[in-house]
Amino acid sequence: MLELCSLSRSFADVRAVDAVSLSVAPGEFVGVIGRSGAGKSTLLRLINRLVEPTGGEIRFDGETVSGLRGRSLRDWRRRSAMIFQQFNLIDRLSVLDNVLVGRAASLPRWRSWTMAWPPADRAVAIEALDRLGIADLALKRADQLSGGQQQRVAIARALVQNPQLILADEPVASLDPHSTKLVMDSLARINREDGLTVLVNLHHLELAREYCRRVVGVAAGRVVFDGAIDDLDAEAIRTIYGAAPQ
Repeated sequence: MLELCSLSRSFADVRAVDAVSLSVAPGEFVGVIGRSGAGKSTLLRLINRLVEPTGGEIRFDGETVSGLRGRSLRDWRRRSAMIFQQFNLIDRLSVLDNVLVGRAASLPRWRSWTMAWPPADRAVAIEALDRLGIADLALKRADQLSGGQQQRVAIARALVQNPQLILADEPVASLDPHSTKLVMDSLARINREDGLTVLVNLHHLELAREYCRRVVGVAAGRVVFDGAIDDLDAEAIRTIYGAAPQ
């Protein structure tokens, strides 16, 4: 169980996340929706501890993760894998090496520095790529791929971390409709087959309707809606977006 308790983050005099309290059960697929600048990205980065909270707590399975430091914090970031809008791949490296970066936290540092990945880890990475339908691209440089292919590489990298939670920050914002479907289908399949908890930030409401049973609406850093997608009526949409989303 992921629990956020009055979680807040301020940047100077701007409250990006304002006293958010939220619980997410194991295996849920939750869409976080809202306008650009609503605080969705900051919320996910707080959970992963890429951004430090200025108030409140983050707990996971009873453990307070908002106070973790050092090795314990690195392990939490492994368990709560991030997928970013801009993929965050290393262009000059092969697809396979980019995926294997997800294993770095589980190996001695010299192996990642020298790219001396153990055969067993290479096999795990190939299997992850195969699940996402791109094993044939393993030896290509990352910068030779399309955006949709790069995002599936990023998902494979997250998978090999052996996470318990996937945090996807607008993973399809820069993709065409075909690539968007491939990426969202991949996340939904991983959630269904592996039982991984998934929180995904989405700008487009129609994607939330298609893929999410539960949605959390964020406006001005606050949770203004939390419920089943079928309960997301016109009044709730106005509260989240200020007007009907385009």
